[in-house]
Amino acid sequence: MEDWLLQPPRGMNDWTPDKYYSLITVASRLSKVAESFGYSAIETPALEHFEVLKAKAGEDVINEIYYLKDKAGRELGLRFDMTVPVARVLSYRRDFPRPIRLYYVSKVWRYDEPQFGRFREFYQFGVEHVGSPTVQSDAEVLALAVKSLELVNLPQLTVKVSDRRIMDQLLSKININTAREPVLRVLDKRGKVTDDELIKLLIKEGIDKARAESLVAIASTRVPIVDSVRELRELGVGDNLINYVESLANALTDYGVANRVYLDLSIVRGLDYYTGFVFELYTDKIKLAVGGGGRYDELLKVYSGEDVPAVGFAIGIERVMLALGEGQGSIPPVDYYIYPMEGSCYGMAVRIAEKLREGGLRVIVDVGKPSLRSALEYAARIKARKFIIIGRREIERSVVRVRDLETWSEEDIPLSKILK
Repeated sequence: MEDWLLQPPRGMNDWTPDKYYSLITVASRLSKVAESFGYSAIETPALEHFEVLKAKAGEDVINEIYYLKDKAGRELGLRFDMTVPVARVLSYRRDFPRPIRLYYVSKVWRYDEPQFGRFREFYQFGVEHVGSPTVQSDAEVLALAVKSLELVNLPQLTVKVSDRRIMDQLLSKININTAREPVLRVLDKRGKVTDDELIKLLIKEGIDKARAESLVAIASTRVPIVDSVRELRELGVGDNLINYVESLANALTDYGVANRVYLDLSIVRGLDYYTGFVFELYTDKIKLAVGGGGRYDELLKVYSGEDVPAVGFAIGIERVMLALGEGQGSIPPVDYYIYPMEGSCYGMAVRIAEKLREGGLRVIVDVGKPSLRSALEYAARIKARKFIIIGRREIERSVVRVRDLETWSEEDIPLSKILK
């Protein structure tokens, strides 16, 4: 078989133990914070009906969906995020008490151009808070995102917050009343392309140069959220939205995370289902956002016909790992490696292993016929902590010989002590 066929498909990764335990470590810490906030875990099928996925994905994301037909001709697609599948589930599971707090650690797929920090198959940690329209629910979700990344020690974490309703007001103010989604998608590229390029892209969307320049100037607004009220007043934002931002800042202060949060009007998010509050999470270690989210009050209505407010976020676990660097997790060590000197000792070796495993220890019983020296070398390579030797003489004396592979000291321990 050709060498290239032995590699994973483009944009996807093999998670061998040396890397997978790092992912597990990060994911478990993120999940710990969600659990502490009272969120419950959820999982959905990797495949969804294509109609479900494209209903509110937006043109750019629709083009990234992995599309296929099954043997019965049904149109399906791999999920591109978890918000849409969760919205689908909740459209028929109306028995959950609201607000519903859910979290997940799941694989998602996007047929995007692979590059640094951008994969076609990747893991997301995220939460969905469904059934509450309040600023307090927005603050809870954002605080949870920040605290989860603080727990994994993500360096130089900052949050950029905006609101689609603010941008709608400001677009109306400069008489941009049609084709707003394409305009917002262009503004979402700020930071990825130059301001001059943004102006050219806006002109392509039918915006004249003067208004394009005004839009880019508005998108350049960035100020600590606790100091944002004056800036919003100067831009001519209405009192209701100013009061909302002020309340959000106060709630984030109560959570102790407001010092990380900035009002940044360039943040609009690329998915069409967002309706208000939006945010992105950044670290200076990589240029890409490590996560983002916001409010999507109209998504569940697409599936159930019911108006249900909702807010959530997703964090790319691989991007968090890139920012943290290597060595965030390691393969758990083997506690005991048991070596029966001959076949007649194998049964006793298994009995000892089973007793040790009952105590939560990781235990390997040698299953080959290597020399004692070879077995010791192998145990050292897999970083076993202790090496147990069982031979006929040890069984006759009702002991086992235990070698500490860190200090290379040995002692005989009574079998009765091990088996208890």
